[in-house]
Amino acid sequence: MNPPDIPAASLATLGTWFDIAPDAMIAVDREGSIVLANAQAERMFGYGQGALQGLALEALVPESLRHAHRTHRNDYMGRPRIRPMGIGYELMGVRRDGRTFPLEIGLSSTTIEKGFIAIASVRDISETRRVRQALERAQRDSYAALISRLALESPDYELAIRRILELMAAALELPAAALRATDWRRHTFHIRASAGLSEQASRTVTSSFGNADSILGAVDTREHAVITSGMLRDGPCEAVCEDLSRAGFRDVALVPLSVRHETLGFLLALAATPKSFDEDKLNFLQSVAGLLTSAVQRSRTEEQLAHAQRLDAVGQLTGGVAHDFNNLLTVISGNLQLLEAELSGRPDMQEAIDSALRAVDRGSDLTRRLLSFARRQPLRPRAVVPQPLMRELGAMLRRTLGETIQVQVECAAEVPDLYADPNELDTALVNLALNARDAMPRGGRLDIGARELTLDNPDNPWKLPPGRYIAVAVSDTGTGMPPDVQARAFEPFFTTKESGKGSGLGLSMVYGFATQSGGTVSIDGRLGYGTRVELVLPAAASSPGLAQEVRSRHARQAKAHETILVVEDEADVRAIASRFLSAIGYRVIAAADAREALDLLVANPGVDLLFSDVVLGSGMDGVELARAARRIRPELAILLASGYQGPGDRRRNEGSTEAFELLRKPYRREQLTGAIRRLLDDA
Repeated sequence: MNPPDIPAASLATLGTWFDIAPDAMIAVDREGSIVLANAQAERMFGYGQGALQGLALEALVPESLRHAHRTHRNDYMGRPRIRPMGIGYELMGVRRDGRTFPLEIGLSSTTIEKGFIAIASVRDISETRRVRQALERAQRDSYAALISRLALESPDYELAIRRILELMAAALELPAAALRATDWRRHTFHIRASAGLSEQASRTVTSSFGNADSILGAVDTREHAVITSGMLRDGPCEAVCEDLSRAGFRDVALVPLSVRHETLGFLLALAATPKSFDEDKLNFLQSVAGLLTSAVQRSRTEEQLAHAQRLDAVGQLTGGVAHDFNNLLTVISGNLQLLEAELSGRPDMQEAIDSALRAVDRGSDLTRRLLSFARRQPLRPRAVVPQPLMRELGAMLRRTLGETIQVQVECAAEVPDLYADPNELDTALVNLALNARDAMPRGGRLDIGARELTLDNPDNPWKLPPGRYIAVAVSDTGTGMPPDVQARAFEPFFTTKESGKGSGLGLSMVYGFATQSGGTVSIDGRLGYGTRVELVLPAAASSPGLAQEVRSRHARQAKAHETILVVEDEADVRAIASRFLSAIGYRVIAAADAREALDLLVANPGVDLLFSDVVLGSGMDGVELARAARRIRPELAILLASGYQGPGDRRRNEGSTEAFELLRKPYRREQLTGAIRRLLDDA
């Protein structure tokens, strides 16, 4: 029975039809052998007259496509049907000399005296394709110009990046595109902008490329630094294609946005049909990726600059607040110290005063932290009585850790004073207590204790110089630590906690504080048996010459007779400083501003030391006053005080106070009198 498309005919009749056809015509039998071809076909494929007859049809197809073509041919022979020219059945042909060219075919079938045959009309579309490609390139060039203008001129980079993705998707006729990038802090990759992605598809893309490490390796080895779906079919990347297929995407191109040795992100182009990205499209994607790299880099630079400016503004604001706050703390601390001296015979009051003074220290520490940002701050060690500090810490922890954790504090009154910064010690112990709490999610026991430790031999477990130390231990009954975690416990940013629940800085800060204080820290624990962390810090008497220095200072203070000029614009702070110095025996002259101070300095040639705040309100500041005083009295001893943490006041942050000794507010009485005594003795 004949197929319905062409009536039965003889081979001669077909030959006549072929000769008058404008296209190349080829007839093939069921075995795939050419039984008839016209002159147009012979010229197109580069064969002589009659040379095509008897050849296998696959001889006209590039070798790499022959197997697939043979499968398609067998399918057609089993189900013959009309496929007109222009339907889109386009493939590559190969000439006799090996050159390939694009062609388009139309198919039909008939039966002749020799049996069933398929007839193909073939058209060389090289010129058509070149024209189409030229038009596509021209269109993409216009899109590229728009994208370039956006990347270079847009004042809003976030809006520009979204618009660039939309233009890129339109230029390549893609359903969706996305940019996965880090922010200026270089945190994890996330979808920063997208075009054509639904919320569900966005989640799919995010999860598919959640771990980009395996993909990065493939990107770095590709000539064009592009990954398409075909490259993602093997190994750990196979799941990426499966996820994207479920979201309706059949092909993906991924281009890294790289600058120097850093990858800022990835440009994702998503297509609904397989093999959507030819060389021209991939080159266009790389051009867009280059422009996006510039836009992202500039955006990150602007974000960093804005952040730096915000920090600078906050720094200036907190600087002013810190100055006023430290003046208040100086007044509070000063009056407490005066009460401490007056009530030396009242132990019940001494404990209350000590607690209030520690609160002043914490307030001072708060301003220091506000101003420090990323600066390393020097420690302010002093003799610390362990028992009241630990008793107060225990009371605070019982209130904050909850009823499921039993807090036990043991510190005998005989434990000597330790020599450390009390605020940093408090912070270290709280850090250790919080770590212990996290290790006891179902509750448990937290023990805090202190003991004296005498090291006679340098070859000791702590590797510390011989001397007297105080060991402060924090123990818990929690989950404990395996050896590999213990080995890395003090490394910065190392943490076993879930993301967002720990910075990995707590133990490293404890370690830094201990070593900077002249001590060390050790950790011991086993899985299921809890953890014990021990801070070993110098005893107060182990500080070089500390006791002798204190005795000498008191002896010198008892004989104080020099004249001090105190300059402070805050009346309460001025009164506290004057009372401190008068109690020692110094003769004090007070001034509220620099002009009054200079007049008093000229009128009182017996002034031995100038003690001035750096910030003196309007007019001349403390640094300018000190310089003017030195011009009048070159040998004059000078001590400055400041509530700021930088080297100088907010108007002079370039080290203008470096020529003079600087005392930080709020100061203790012994710090003030010690600094003044030292300067007078040196003079």
